[in-house]
Amino acid sequence: MTLFTRRAGCAALLFIAAALTACGDSEPDQRKAFIKFLDDINQRVGVHFMVPTQEDRVAFGDYMKHYQVILDFNADMKVMSNDYQNAMKGMGPSGPQTLEQMAARRQDFAKIKDVTSATMHAFETRLAKANAERAALTQPNDLKAVYNKTFDKLIAAPVQAMIASDQALLAYVDRSAQIADYINQNRGKLTVSGSQMRASDAKTLSEINALIKAHQDAQKRFQDAQRAGDQVVNGR
Repeated sequence: MTLFTRRAGCAALLFIAAALTACGDSEPDQRKAFIKFLDDINQRVGVHFMVPTQEDRVAFGDYMKHYQVILDFNADMKVMSNDYQNAMKGMGPSGPQTLEQMAARRQDFAKIKDVTSATMHAFETRLAKANAERAALTQPNDLKAVYNKTFDKLIAAPVQAMIASDQALLAYVDRSAQIADYINQNRGKLTVSGSQMRASDAKTLSEINALIKAHQDAQKRFQDAQRAGDQVVNGR
């Protein structure tokens, strides 16, 4: 081996060592860049799934996989939400209904409950998967604190709000079904035209009024749950 060859070999070893050192030193920079990105999300009002640029992806290094957990969750939730909305569109109007309309569409209420319950279960299952994926991540404490805040803002809080809204909707649909059943079972004692109603006796009037009051209360709880969800998602 000539002297030139030996020197070239040493230079190569030095180059490899320098590359390994640079690679090892990049983790703090990657973490810093990722934390800055997450902080930007956390400071925004409402839910924003920011899409990293190619420059961001390179800057984050392996931490990009941590954010991919959040992006994959968002993609799956979009599919489930669209499927739910499309299913609900086929079940008639979703706004306030007259007493007669509720009685006429009694068969739809069971379908609404089935679709809503299935979607709520799907949300819960997807949230559990995201939580498991988060638990499997290895993160330094400074990153973990910021990441958990982002996770709660973009995933946990919105899903919990949607589930609360779905639960309120199920209760509201139950009350609608009770009114429809009562009207349909007491046609001889009730005269219903749109939202106008007459009862042939005080007992029937008292019973239907109690059902209407319970329905109105359930409607208000559903509307409150929707507003709370809107606050979480849009910050207003």
